[in-house]
Parts: sequence; structure tokens; C-alpha cells
Amino acid sequence: MALNSFQVSGPVRLTSICLDPKSSQELAEFAASTPLVRLAGVITEYLDEDRDLPRQWSAGSPFDVCLIDFDRDRSRARITAERIHAGLPEAAIFSVSSESQPDLIIQAMRNGCSEYLVKPLTHDQLLQSIARVAARKKENQTVGQILAFIGAKGGTGVTMLATHLGATLAKSHSRRTLLIDLHPAMGDADLYLGLLKYQYSFRDLVENSARLDSELLQSFVLHHRSGLNLLPAPVAPQARPTDPAAIGATLDFLRYCYEVLLIDCPPGVGPETLEVVRRADQVCVVAVPEVPALRDAVRSLDYLTRNDYPREKIGAVINRWTKRSAINDQQIEEAIRGRIFWKLPNQYHEVIRIINDGDPASRTSGSELASSIAGLAAQIASRAGAKSETAKAGKGLLALLGG
Repeated sequence: MALNSFQVSGPVRLTSICLDPKSSQELAEFAASTPLVRLAGVITEYLDEDRDLPRQWSAGSPFDVCLIDFDRDRSRARITAERIHAGLPEAAIFSVSSESQPDLIIQAMRNGCSEYLVKPLTHDQLLQSIARVAARKKENQTVGQILAFIGAKGGTGVTMLATHLGATLAKSHSRRTLLIDLHPAMGDADLYLGLLKYQYSFRDLVENSARLDSELLQSFVLHHRSGLNLLPAPVAPQARPTDPAAIGATLDFLRYCYEVLLIDCPPGVGPETLEVVRRADQVCVVAVPEVPALRDAVRSLDYLTRNDYPREKIGAVINRWTKRSAINDQQIEEAIRGRIFWKLPNQYHEVIRIINDGDPASRTSGSELASSIAGLAAQIASRAGAKSETAKAGKGLLALLGG
């Protein structure tokens, strides 16, 4: 959920205080019918002025939005709002009332309320209010970079690059990094990282995107000793295709949980990969200095450009590069009609040893390949932590909430 602008940890959690029965029912129906919104609690008494906040709140706010009924006892409701505003400043407070006089609205705002809802509580009224609060809080949020790696053809080294790069970002730069294996089945990222025991895949997570939160995410993520996290591909093909829009919504959530998302895409540019590309800050098309791979790289680059992805954000990565290659750099750049973005030296036997170890960050410390990947990692790490306004979320806040 890209909307977790409050805590970036899951659905928006609502709690009510002293709502009348009709308003309570309206709020419950709204929460039940709206994706990524959960009714976390119902409190039937106002807070007292001379008593501490509930002890269970000391570890952090148990809600993102608190709706307080001001009709039952306006004086005590004001005290409750002030106590929550002072003790849980990260929570949003909504005043709920059947009265709409301007002076009452102003007073509620002075008590710490950010929204004033007039009864009856309607779906649109609640939706718009939550979206406004989320948008205001989102201004200072950071979002993770998304980098998509697409093989010009099979066997060009996409998984090798993605796993090595991810492990280096996590271990050497302390970046919260997630690698996603987008292959529909039988991807190799798990093998390259030595993480072979798991039950769930990235596509299983996508199937559960409507109830995605940080707790659910952690039950799916695999943890590598370098610090890199992995969402692997399914072991076997799934019975039904994955909805590309659901992949996009899942990425919108994940980019608020990590500083860097690396996507190991299957060769070619299908609907699922295009959904990733639309959200990506950079796309790397990986090829080797051979005619078939370069021909397919040109096709991929042209296709992405025709689909309105900015050419300056697409880079050609040449793997297994050597100075003595039969196809030199000038010929490659003439073919792709642009500069080579990055070159990875040909150290095949070193790569095989690292794959066998299952630890990309350990064995390449003195190699040319390690130096090349370290340089790319340093460039990515320097850009990690961009402000949220630069994010290209595929859906607006209202759309994410089901509006």
C-alpha cells in the first residue's frame, strides 16, 4: 500500500472514541468495504485530563486515525483530542459531530483535530478525509528507488548482477534493499543467494496485496546474511496468471518499506514487466557482446521508448565485457544508438564460485567484477532516499483506498 503515509506498515488503522451507535455502524461498514483500511479499536470512554494515556499506547500509536464524537460531551471530547494530539503527534484526529457551526469547527482544530466530519458519516466523506491527511503527511516521506533489470535474452547475467548488486548495497552501504524475482516460475535468485528453503513467493504476496502490511510482508521475505531481503519466484508455474495491476500496487507498498528495490525481470517486455517499468526510476537492459543478444537489446530499448518510457532512464549494461571482444564498444554503441551505461568484466569462473557459495558479497572483494559492481552500487546508494514527491506511484491515494 503506497498510502501508508502514516507509518508505512500496512492498512490505515482507525479507532473511534465514544461514537454514537449509528456513526459506529457507518464507520464499521466503511472499514469493511474499503481496501487497506482497518477498524483497529472502539473506545467507549473519553480520556481523563488527570490520567496518563493507556499504557499499551506507550510503545507507539495503536491507530493512524482517531475519530472522536464531540456530541456526547464536547468538553471531555476536547480534552481527549488534546491529550492524543500531545501524546501521539503522529496520529491524525477527526472530530465527528452533528453540529457544523464555524466556531465549533475552529475550536476542534485548536484542540488538535485535522478534520471535522459532520454526521452522518458517508463513505466519500471518510475516504476524502483520510486521503487528505495521507497526502499532507506524505510530503516529507522518503520512497525507495526501483531499478528494473531486463535481459535482452536468456542467459545474459541479469540474476547474477541483481544478486551481487543487492548484496553489496545491503552489506557495504547499509541500504535497506529488497530483491524481487519477477520470473513466473523457477527463477534463480534464491539459488544464487543460497536461500532454498521457503514456502511463499513474490506472486503469493501479490495475491494478498489487499491485506498487505509489514507483518504479512515479513512472513514472505527471505533474509540473506549480507542484509539483502529476497522475494523469490514460485517454484512451479501458478494455476492462474498474476494481475499486472496487483503487481504495481504491491510495488507501491514496498517502495515505502525499502530504500532500494531491485527487480529481476524475465527476458522480454511483457505486461508484468511493463507494469514494473512504469514505476521504475531506472531500467537496465542487460546484454552480452554477441550479435543475437545485442539485436534483442536494441529491440527492447526501442520497445520501451515507443511505450513512452524516457530514453534517458534506460541504460544498456554489457556483461562479460572484455577489451578483446569481437564486437567493440563503438560498434555496440552504434547498434544501441547510445552510450553503454555500465560494463561488467568477464570473470565467469569467479561468478560460478560465488554462486556455489551463495554469498555474492564475500568472494569478489578483490576482483574486477567486484570493483565494477561496487561502483554501480555506490552510484545507486548515493541516490537512495529520494523525497516522496519524486515517486511515480501508479495509483492515486483514493484509488489505492478503493475510491
